[in-house]
Amino acid sequence: MKYHLQSVLILILALCSGMFSGCASPPEKSLKTEGFILSYKDKNSASKIELAHPLKMPESDVRGHLESLIFEELSLFGKKKYVFLPEDIDRIARLLTKALQHVTSHKIIHYKLETSGGTTEGDIFASKELIHWRFNTIRGKGFSTRAYTGWGNANWRMVPQSGQRFHATTNLMGTRSQENWIIAKLVPSKTNKRPKKKNSRLSKYKTKAPSRVPAKEAGPPEKNSDPALEEKLQLLKGLHDKNLIDEKEYDQKRKELLDTYL
Repeated sequence: MKYHLQSVLILILALCSGMFSGCASPPEKSLKTEGFILSYKDKNSASKIELAHPLKMPESDVRGHLESLIFEELSLFGKKKYVFLPEDIDRIARLLTKALQHVTSHKIIHYKLETSGGTTEGDIFASKELIHWRFNTIRGKGFSTRAYTGWGNANWRMVPQSGQRFHATTNLMGTRSQENWIIAKLVPSKTNKRPKKKNSRLSKYKTKAPSRVPAKEAGPPEKNSDPALEEKLQLLKGLHDKNLIDEKEYDQKRKELLDTYL
């Protein structure tokens, strides 16, 4: 009888062990590309927010949001800067769009992006008619959760643009804005559209007065340099990097541009 009871106990322990191991949370899946990690994680600090996932947002709107996010350095000579550079947006916009379209109702998107200025890391998720952009670090500088009032121990704070606002929490001490957490309408405001960067070479050629050479001393006419060549080459490289043209087409068009210039 005693032997029988011991066998039953061993069997129960084995079953319980199997049940617990079977119920253990599976490891988070993540997507890793060069300098960029994307994963889904539990809501945690966003637990009181009713998520509206998955979110069928077009890539153009995701790009619009990425282009509109601005932060301010909290230092004596601090400046307002865009969070994401154009080359960063080209790297992550499509992947973030896909992630928003597939994230489940109880998960949020977490990402870590290596940029030329340092690591930018944060969370993205959506609630009813709103999208949330919460940042932990921007270009290698972290945000102190104890300094939501602006200066304190924070290195930076976000700067809300048209159609954007801070997420706010309310407790016994009152309502406090979390200045690393931007909430925006799903459709980005057109007034936040980032102005195109002027071509420095083109500006230089426009403002510099041409030197005047007497006709009798002038030599044979020289071929004018193309101030937009660099921009054309960058555009061509961008098409190649996005696999819109193959290696042969890229080399052929690049040779044609250089032949025209030279």
